[in-house]
Amino acid sequence: MPTMQQDPQLSDLLTADDIEVRRAGFGYETGTAVVWKQEEWPGGGNPSAVRHGIALHAYLDGEDHNRLRVEGAADIDDPQAQDALGRLRLGMIATHALRYLKPAQQDIETIGDPEELISKDPVLRGYFHQRVKEGRHSPQDLALVAEVDAKTAQLNKARRRYAVLLWRFVAHLHGQGAAARDIASWTSLPTSMIERRISSVSTAGAAAILGIEAKTWSGYVARGQAPAPDDHIGREPVWHLSTVLGHITARPGRPGRPPKNS
Repeated sequence: MPTMQQDPQLSDLLTADDIEVRRAGFGYETGTAVVWKQEEWPGGGNPSAVRHGIALHAYLDGEDHNRLRVEGAADIDDPQAQDALGRLRLGMIATHALRYLKPAQQDIETIGDPEELISKDPVLRGYFHQRVKEGRHSPQDLALVAEVDAKTAQLNKARRRYAVLLWRFVAHLHGQGAAARDIASWTSLPTSMIERRISSVSTAGAAAILGIEAKTWSGYVARGQAPAPDDHIGREPVWHLSTVLGHITARPGRPGRPPKNS
């Protein structure tokens, strides 16, 4: 898996197939696994009552991630246990992917608003810009403008990086079966925004997911090496996220790079 300094491709992110599922006692606590065992625990509000079932314990790279109990289940094949296992796996997959998304979001917050280098008061900032525009500026004013411009460029770069990683996060979790409301919760974004990303992937979004340039994706589409748009919003072509993910699955090798004889 890539380091935190590298931006992951979809193939670098954790999937359900990467998560071991084993009965307790085999040492899988040191890896990425869901370990289960039969367990008894006191009943709520009644110390004399005893509940029976299985306990599931999730480990992510050896770290304690989450635990769930399933009352009445005899083993991991119980339908209720399988449902709990699915929820644990999705949580582990999301947590792993957030290791890349959250730092990118924090970079944006750390940079902050470049205009606040001038002043936190929007009225004073307006006076400053008017003075510069009219040529009534000092050398110190010009130096401050240059500093604001440099920080704005840094902020725009951080935002572009976050946008790419967000597309990949949404695509990956959707491909792993996560509901839009859960993806929204993990990203702290409105569910409606996640639903739009799922139903209407732009050219830039498809390119971000695949790790290629937008013009490259457009070229693939024009040559029939990538799927035709599912719809248009105005003049902008859009694809359903499942269409983009299906294209990735159908193409061996690097994500989104079709063979020349396609």
